[in-house]
Amino acid sequence: MAGRYDRVARTLHWLIAALVLLQFATGWSWGYFERGSEPRFYLFRLHLYSGYAVLALAGLRIFWRLTHSAPPLPAGMSRLTQVAAHATHGLLYLLILIQPILGAVTVTALGKSLGWTGAVHVVLAYVIAAIVVLHVAAALWHHFLRRDGLLLRMLPTRH
Repeated sequence: MAGRYDRVARTLHWLIAALVLLQFATGWSWGYFERGSEPRFYLFRLHLYSGYAVLALAGLRIFWRLTHSAPPLPAGMSRLTQVAAHATHGLLYLLILIQPILGAVTVTALGKSLGWTGAVHVVLAYVIAAIVVLHVAAALWHHFLRRDGLLLRMLPTRH
């Protein structure tokens, strides 16, 4: 279908989205368990490994995006809205690369010697959450209020 992202881009988008949600869930819930407990350690490991998966898939997604053009934005979008869309996507790409790297550094001796990486990792989690909320809100605004088909570009196809 014209005007849609290809299957690879859509698959990578939704895999990364699911893993980012898993990152939020595990990162924000392990604090409810006692330090040293098995559930806390399980959530930490799940967070760590899914972070590595985000990093790998984000690298692949960015490579794919650089070698395959995005479908055009819907007609009638203002220049400011187009710039905001491109800036939001660019920032999300950057952050889903930086955040897992920063997380990996945080749990190593380098992160422990630097001392600031854990705090920045937590702050960036909130920044990413805010951008994701903005991203989803914009997609829903386009779909339900503008009715311009923008959301359909990334939804899975029905067969």
